[in-house]
Amino acid sequence: MKIVKIFFLSSFLIGFLVVGLVNISNAQSEAGIGYLNPNTSPASFYYISKPGEVTMQVNIWGSVQKPGRYEVPTSTNLVQLVSYAGGPNQEAKISTVKVTRWAKTEGSNTKLEYYVDLDDLSTVDDTKLLLYPGDTIFIDRSNWSSIRDVLTVVTTAAIIISAITNVYIVKSRLP
Repeated sequence: MKIVKIFFLSSFLIGFLVVGLVNISNAQSEAGIGYLNPNTSPASFYYISKPGEVTMQVNIWGSVQKPGRYEVPTSTNLVQLVSYAGGPNQEAKISTVKVTRWAKTEGSNTKLEYYVDLDDLSTVDDTKLLLYPGDTIFIDRSNWSSIRDVLTVVTTAAIIISAITNVYIVKSRLP
């Protein structure tokens, strides 16, 4: 009977961990900010230009080596900005790079979003690579990296529960 209780408790714990991870993953993707890279400051600012050059500020978030706010020459395009940010990291999904731009139209601000496939630049219209002041670029993580993270936690929980169950079984067999 005690083994059944341990089994149900273990199942509950694994279920709780999986639901929690799914909710965290969904919250990050809905917020549009992705995960925070623990190796960088959340307030990173980079200035990349020559003296006297006209610049603009743009943001790059997500799966790049150095996410943050960049002040770059107005001639900078999307590929150059990703390069300034150290390039995509191993988990990057560069086939769907999201560009968000706020445009003023008839007295109101309109949010424009479009996606660029940096995997195959031959199919990308050159105008999609142009950057404007205030643009925000987001490079998401690949689906596999999210699945891998969930599997890592579930596997760890299963190992811990298995160890607890084995200890309990051995303890119940002792005189």
